[in-house]
Amino acid sequence: MRKAIFRDMGACVNCKACIIACKVKHMSYPYAGLSKLAKPKGRNLINVYQSGPEIRGDRVYQSFVSIACMHCEEAPCIRVCPMSAIYKHTQTGITLVDRGKCIGCKVCLWVCPYGAPSFDEAGKLVLCDLCIDRLNESKKAACEAACPAAAIFVGTPEEVAELQAKKAVQRIERGIIT
Repeated sequence: MRKAIFRDMGACVNCKACIIACKVKHMSYPYAGLSKLAKPKGRNLINVYQSGPEIRGDRVYQSFVSIACMHCEEAPCIRVCPMSAIYKHTQTGITLVDRGKCIGCKVCLWVCPYGAPSFDEAGKLVLCDLCIDRLNESKKAACEAACPAAAIFVGTPEEVAELQAKKAVQRIERGIIT
């Protein structure tokens, strides 16, 4: 069954639990920063970016965006990889990497609209794999399971579209148009 991911920018609180869970799951050791604003050190498959704070009228707006591989349906990284190291898992549509084929040319990084590709110590591409092994066991992806704000959801494209629509209606009802 095809999988997709939804990251709710309005719900993310920048706790970095998703980053730490991902690092633990993929044995990329999490070195905690000295403050809440410090990024955990080491390779990140997930990055959290801050937008704001910004004052509009009498309200302060600030949001955080959790970015990782979005597993694009028509992934440009797959098209440009000179070694065909990036491919789609046939059942789930998850974008995966054959690290044995990767030559570390970084062309995938140049075309990714999200800036998601990360490279390990050997210079080889490492992408979020949506914890495909956990999904196969009917478990949540590590980042989704760890998120205390429920800002990350992995499901079918139809479930993600339905959730996006509900969130949009909620934002309109609360008068939050950003």
